[in-house]
Amino acid sequence: MRDDKRRVACPRRWLPGLMMAAAAGTLLGCVRPASERAAIHAENAWARPAAMMESNHKGSGTQTGGTAAVYLTLVNDGRENDRLIDVRTDVAERAEIHATTMEGDEMTMHPLQELVVPARGRVELKPGETHVMLVGLRRDLRRGELFQVALRFEKAGTIRVEVEVR
Repeated sequence: MRDDKRRVACPRRWLPGLMMAAAAGTLLGCVRPASERAAIHAENAWARPAAMMESNHKGSGTQTGGTAAVYLTLVNDGRENDRLIDVRTDVAERAEIHATTMEGDEMTMHPLQELVVPARGRVELKPGETHVMLVGLRRDLRRGELFQVALRFEKAGTIRVEVEVR
């Protein structure tokens, strides 16, 4: 009985090229696309009802923008920290990242230029702490309504989040 298994010989001159190809394939496997490095999503986005404010001019009947806050949890499933650097929405003239701090007996708010969301971590924006401040409301926010905010991250880019008024 004859053994029909044949061996393919690899000439020694091919060996360096094959080793380089294998090494390149291994290195390319280590480079992750941006979507894997910065995988941000938001959970449980909500805002309280808010109304535009009456103008201070007697009898003018005009309304000016009020303020409101958006609360949510940011989750980073990626392997790198990311930074929330801008927020926008159609329901207000401006949207800012704010932190609330106690100074003596007084609670004060101040804008943040950025908010770091740690790798494999989460940041909760909640009442009395960090939140998205909506300044200059363009309309009332009524219970049961939905609106969108666009969150721009340094690495993950812009994600759109639906906010429920409750």
